[in-house]
Amino acid sequence: MRTHSERGKMTDILNTLVRIQRLDSDIEQTQKEIETIPQKIAGLEKDVEKAKRLLQDKKERVQEINKEYKSKEGDIAANETKIEKLNSQTFAVKTNEEYRAILHEVEFLKTENKKIEDDMITMLEEEEKLNSTLGAFEKETANTVNKRTREIENLKKHKETLLHNVETMKSEFEELFNQLPEDTRELYQKIKNVRGKAVCLVENETCTGCYASLTPQFMNELKERKEILLCAHCGRILVFTSPDTNK
Repeated sequence: MRTHSERGKMTDILNTLVRIQRLDSDIEQTQKEIETIPQKIAGLEKDVEKAKRLLQDKKERVQEINKEYKSKEGDIAANETKIEKLNSQTFAVKTNEEYRAILHEVEFLKTENKKIEDDMITMLEEEEKLNSTLGAFEKETANTVNKRTREIENLKKHKETLLHNVETMKSEFEELFNQLPEDTRELYQKIKNVRGKAVCLVENETCTGCYASLTPQFMNELKERKEILLCAHCGRILVFTSPDTNK
């Protein structure tokens, strides 16, 4: 029969097991959160680059329109020169066939110039539309870049905080873990390696690890806290806590 001192020691062991399991779970959860941060940062950086690229595309399009517009002005001027030259040749032709050929060429060049002028009008309309929205788009881009940059910095700071918290929890875990008897530490580690989670609380006469129902006799043994008891179904350490405590 266990003495009162022995029962108290076992209660301390069980309470410590619950605390280190919570620490173990918190460490694992925090590490998972830390692992997601680089991907989140990469997504935000991608948003920043996309916003900058869209703005740059608009600016480059305006420059491209100006360049194409000047090129088309040169094409029109070149065609006008050809038309003048052809018109001057009409006085030197000797046959109606040559005359009609020159007129046909002149008409073709005039048609080409009309098409070029239509294209230039379309380009001017596009440039005007771009310029009218460029200022607002620049402001919107700046806001997006600033917002995403702040979010990135906050994530980096949050990561540093989480890393610090993990180290603190690991230190506390090690300190508590080393307080356990060697056979208890070995048991905890063995179950953790197999089940991931070694210690589970009992709720509503149920193992919270595998959700198996526990017999009344087994519940009585858990409540006595005389020894470490394992779930018959999943093999995890089970600990009963009073409803008015959180140990």
